Amino acid sequence: MLKAWLGVALLLTSCGYHLVGQGDGSVIPKDVTSARLTTNAGEQGKILLAELQQLWTQYDSLPPLENDTITEETVVLRIEQVAQTFSPITFDAAGLALQYQLSVSGVLNLYQQDGLLWSSGVVSVRGQVFGEAGSNNPSTIEAERETLAEQLHKQWAQDAMARLQSGF
Repeated sequence: MLKAWLGVALLLTSCGYHLVGQGDGSVIPKDVTSARLTTNAGEQGKILLAELQQLWTQYDSLPPLENDTITEETVVLRIEQVAQTFSPITFDAAGLALQYQLSVSGVLNLYQQDGLLWSSGVVSVRGQVFGEAGSNNPSTIEAERETLAEQLHKQWAQDAMARLQSGF
């Protein structure tokens, strides 16, 4: 059995097959000395940017953040195409919403000297807010939506950072 797996692995490597991600944060070139995090996605993008900046400082393997000068050795990570939706997904017999879904999505792109090096693809997270049957209190639902939004913003940043670190 082991010989069969080794044979398959040898065949795949001999034809040039390899996985895209490296698992070691290698999407950031080795010669990079600093990074800049930005967004062009309005208020929601700024919220995700703040979460990503907070996470960034926890990784020793990442280049330091730069706010002033962009050089050839600087990469720019830009949060783009941010969307946040809140919509009802289940209803009671009277047609009142019982459950809502909140979704947060965005793309993290890595640029160096105006050239795109890597894109995370769409990173999307979602969660639910539950109403009570017969009692659809808007202030309670809004408070739960705000709490869930904070959690999802943190989760989005973690998922985007995981993609960046893995290279996938």
